[in-house]
Amino acid sequence: MEGIFGFFVMFGGVHKIYEGHIGVYTRGGALLPTYTDPGIHFMIPIVTSYHSVQVTVQTDKVTNIPV
Repeated sequence: MEGIFGFFVMFGGVHKIYEGHIGVYTRGGALLPTYTDPGIHFMIPIVTSYHSVQVTVQTDKVTNIPV
């Protein structure tokens, strides 16, 4: 069991999704139908890749606009 866990850690199977983001996954270039909430997650390394997508609202303030 330790060997399997070591394999996932060594080849990037363990990843963390931060608060305010979700994890979306692709396999072979195709978007998978599931997503993950913030936390630590496992995936099949090399075959599957993940992308962190921000889902919180970002507010920008524009100042000093010439009239």
